[in-house]
Amino acid sequence: MVIEAFNELPIAPVVLRGIEELGFEAPTPIQKRIIAPLVAGRDAIGLAPTGTGKTLAYGIPLAHRLIEDPPPLSRRVRKRKGGDTGAKFVDPRRRLRGLVVVPTRELAQQVAEELRRLTRGSLVKVTAVWGKAAVKPQRERIESGVDVVVGTPGRLRELMDIDVLSLAFIRHLVIDEGDRMLDMGFLPQIKTILERMPETRQMAFFSATMPPAMENLARTFLRNPQRVEIGRHTRVAETVGNHMFEIDDVLKVALLLHLVVEEKRRGVIIFCRTRRRAGWVNAAFRNHGISVGLIHGDKSQNQRMRALEQFSEGSHAVLVATDVASRGLHIPTARTVVNYDLPLAAEEWVHRVGRAGHGGGFAESFTFVSPPDGQRWKKIAKIVGQRLRAEPLPDIEKYIRPQDVSRLERLRSGERAIRFEPFRENRDGQRGARSSTRNEPRGGGAISVKKIQLLRDEFGLEAPSEIDSDKVTKSKSRSKSGGTRSSSGSAGSGKTGGSKSRGTRSGGAQGGKGNSDAASGGKKAGRKTHAGSGDRIGHGGRRKGAAKPVSKGEKPGGGVRRIT
Repeated sequence: MVIEAFNELPIAPVVLRGIEELGFEAPTPIQKRIIAPLVAGRDAIGLAPTGTGKTLAYGIPLAHRLIEDPPPLSRRVRKRKGGDTGAKFVDPRRRLRGLVVVPTRELAQQVAEELRRLTRGSLVKVTAVWGKAAVKPQRERIESGVDVVVGTPGRLRELMDIDVLSLAFIRHLVIDEGDRMLDMGFLPQIKTILERMPETRQMAFFSATMPPAMENLARTFLRNPQRVEIGRHTRVAETVGNHMFEIDDVLKVALLLHLVVEEKRRGVIIFCRTRRRAGWVNAAFRNHGISVGLIHGDKSQNQRMRALEQFSEGSHAVLVATDVASRGLHIPTARTVVNYDLPLAAEEWVHRVGRAGHGGGFAESFTFVSPPDGQRWKKIAKIVGQRLRAEPLPDIEKYIRPQDVSRLERLRSGERAIRFEPFRENRDGQRGARSSTRNEPRGGGAISVKKIQLLRDEFGLEAPSEIDSDKVTKSKSRSKSGGTRSSSGSAGSGKTGGSKSRGTRSGGAQGGKGNSDAASGGKKAGRKTHAGSGDRIGHGGRRKGAAKPVSKGEKPGGGVRRIT
């Protein structure tokens, strides 16, 4: 059954009045085909591009079924024998008959508000629950009696574990944005909820995409579902005009400021990959006097809701967010979406762009593609069917900072890559760009006489045949100087032996184990040694065993150097 107008539906007059109050005149394609099966009580799967009215597609049948099928009444137990029967009441556990599962807090509050407006004038009561909030107020609302609970999987599971939320009498279950919940790792919680549902219930899955894991859930738990698919679910709504710019990451902020400040756009949502990058963009707009809101996972629920409300009311011209705001949010004031960073999956790009024009009318989106993201954009464009040509960059010189210019020059000249050359392998499989032969040590460092002796005598290996005489000479001189420092350090009047020498590594100021022991023929005679130059720095910046300074003029470390 395909409907062409809401008044053709066999639904309660209260719900029709709620639809008029919401301002919807005609049903969208998915609403035309899926509302009737849900009103009839069938299981359903709804797939449609984001922004096509999926929330109302399951909200209208759910509101109608709850109004038409009220909870049973019970009588209170007589207080004394022979007395009058108690008054009638509704058991809170039996009253809860509807459950809607959504991925994010913002979406939970939005869906709950739409259901309240649809059922205004009836006895249906709706509440929303979400994580990272106090449990007690949510628990009290459920225990007082509600008809529908809209919540995130984690908090629903928590309420079930403490025996606040009972699914024994649930009649209608809706999984909204199921693919997003699977991406966020909520599959175990969703399975638990589905397994605890009673036998006589109605289920509906709604999403813009249908990954294999969600297909498996549908085959396992849904009974002969009505599948409604509008268009390709990896496509963006046709009312959105998409544009693409190829630009270096350093210049993205300048281009963003040009699109918003110079071209005077409002109702702009900017999606960034990380919270840190979202903070950069937020600061850039504030520095140019643009009112901006910020949403990411580190913000409290009150801060996130305040930012959304101010953006919806028009107080904020720009909303900067991570992917927590990319799913399901209905913001009529959003007209432009900017993908400051490319998402990891093509479906996320579809959901982001779908935030534009959610209230109807034409909208636009801009995608910034930096050189390292070129291949990823090709994959995303192939999946979503967007063959966009890079548009010429506008004049953004006004918004480019001097430090951005110098940074861009360094990146293009390859200075950043040169820093990593010592860590890269050459054609011979060696690390270090300075190594020219296989006999030269890693990194091109000098070979000391001590190392050569170890290779020949102790390990039985052949020493390198080609050794730079200058390097060996320098190594010898360093070794001798280290030994001198060690002997002077034993007198307690010099620097730690070997602290700046490669020839000796553990000659301490108090007489350590270094080359001084080797020079004396290894005569230790059980002498207790103190900390050397290679010992670990302990608390307070001094090595273990070092003398404690008694004034500011004394230098801590391998012994105390007194200033005379």
